[in-house]
Order: sequence, then structure tokens, then C-alpha cells
Amino acid sequence: MDVPGFALITGAASGIGKACALTFARDGAAGIALFDLNEEALAAVEQEIDEQQTKIGRSCQVLTLTVNVAAEEEVEKAVLAVAEQFGRLDYVVNAAGIAIKHQGGTAFADTAAWQKTLDINLTGTFFVLRATAKIMLKQEPILSSIDGRPLQRGSIINCSSIQGVVGVPLSAAYTASKHAVIGLTRTALEDYAKDGLRINAICPGYTETPMTTKSPLILQAMVERVATAVPMQRMGQPHEIADGVVYLAGGRSSFVTGTALSVDGGYTQRAANETIHHIIPERAPTTCAGDKRGRTAFGNETVIPDMKPTSTPQTMIPVLD
Repeated sequence: MDVPGFALITGAASGIGKACALTFARDGAAGIALFDLNEEALAAVEQEIDEQQTKIGRSCQVLTLTVNVAAEEEVEKAVLAVAEQFGRLDYVVNAAGIAIKHQGGTAFADTAAWQKTLDINLTGTFFVLRATAKIMLKQEPILSSIDGRPLQRGSIINCSSIQGVVGVPLSAAYTASKHAVIGLTRTALEDYAKDGLRINAICPGYTETPMTTKSPLILQAMVERVATAVPMQRMGQPHEIADGVVYLAGGRSSFVTGTALSVDGGYTQRAANETIHHIIPERAPTTCAGDKRGRTAFGNETVIPDMKPTSTPQTMIPVLD
């Protein structure tokens, strides 16, 4: 994936963050800094990376730091320590996050739960982006490991979600935070694209991680929802999300910035089709007189037959990355 530099990954002790760490190491990163609150789990990920690298005969320096991304001073100190150790920072993945459901919906959302979700998912992403961007802006662009051309000064990937582009019941805080992550991504790219920073978001769909499978009820609901809402009719695996992240980080996406890449098995496309179906209700068509293309007319609207949107049953379940 053309990622020869140094990466920093938050939420690296499990799920998508862990998968990103393994993928960066496998694909040639010189070093990886892993941020998380779970020190024991971080040590396990470091050992797994070492075992992986031994098998493929490639070295990768690994640093582990216990960091609360919602704590501004912790983030600043940890980022500076990593930059001093590595000498530069080339890729940042903001994967730390939590999901909380509000029983009864938005009107009954607990203020503390709301604030905690935004503190980690949005403000934590901002703290890490801000601290790392300051370092990246001062360094020279990294060179491609494939053809030697100068790439970016730095690449930052913020983890949003399918809930960053659609709304889901009982998820006001999580959905608001993930929409905001995309907004942060897009405004930051406008600030620094001319200076050689690329900033993108990734929007995972239903993904099989500890956060989404620890509850049997949530898992069963996800399985049922996936069967109707995801065209590929399965959940994603963390390594599949990580492949998208590493693509956005590396030289193969050197002209990509400000995007929100959906890695969701087609979920958001189907959701968009359902929205169109609600806007243009199904009615008995009448053939347009003299129309050789076989189009049909609904009042003042004309629809080409093969373009008719698909509708699938709606079942509410928690959506978690």
C-alpha cells in the first residue's frame, strides 16, 4: 500500500484500531505508535505484531502508550513523545471511539452519556488531529516506496461511521459525533491541502468487533439487519476496514483528500435508494404514448424501468463500529 513511514493509531488495543496496526506493520510501515487506555491489551497487540513480522521477515518498531484521547494534555505530551522517538509522523488513524444507546430516544438521552460520547469520538479526534498536524506541517513530504516521488507531508484518517451519513434511532450522541467527524475532516482539509496534508474519513458499516459482538442481543439484531440492509449480506471484518484505512494513508491515494470512504458492503447505497423510494412513492405507471424507450410516467415524473429503486424492510437495531 506504499506506507513506508511512521504511523500513530488511537483505539489500537482492539477492533478496527488493532487491525490497522497489524495492517500497517504488514504493509511496510517503519514504526507504529499505539494509543489506548487498556495497557494489557496494548501489550498483547504489540506481541501479535512482533509474531506477524517475524513470520514475514520484516521489522517494525512498535511503541505503546496509555492515552486518554479526551484528555488534551495527555494527547499533546504523547504525540510529542512519539514524534521525538520516530523523528516524524506520516500517518495518523483516529480509531478511538465509544457507542452509547439512548433508551427512549433523543428526548431521554442522558447528558453525561452525550458528553462522554462527544468527548471521545469528536473532541478526542480533534485533539489528536491538531497535535499531529502541527508536527506534519513542519516536515518534508515522505517519498513513495514504489517510485520515489514525493507524496504528502502527512495523512490523517478519521474514523466516522455509516452513522456519519445516515441517522439511526436511539443513537443521538453517536450519530451526532460521527457526522461531526466528517465535518471536521472536510474543514481541516481545506485548511491544509495546499500545504501537503491529506485528511480523509472512513465510514465503516456493520463490522464484527468486540464492541459490536459482546452483547448476544446486539449481535443477533445486527445479523437480522445485515440480512436485509446490506447488499453483501454479511458483516465486515476489521481487517477489511483496515485495508481501506491504509489505502487512504498511503501513496496509492496521493490525490485523495476530504473524502468519506464508505466500507460497508453497500449499506449506504441501499439506504440512499430507500430514501429515493420514499420521495417517489410507488404508483401504477402509465406508458408514455409514442415513447420507443419504454419509459413510464408518474404524473409529471418520468422513470426509466431499470432505474427503479429497491425497497427493503426496515428493522431498527443498534449500529456500532
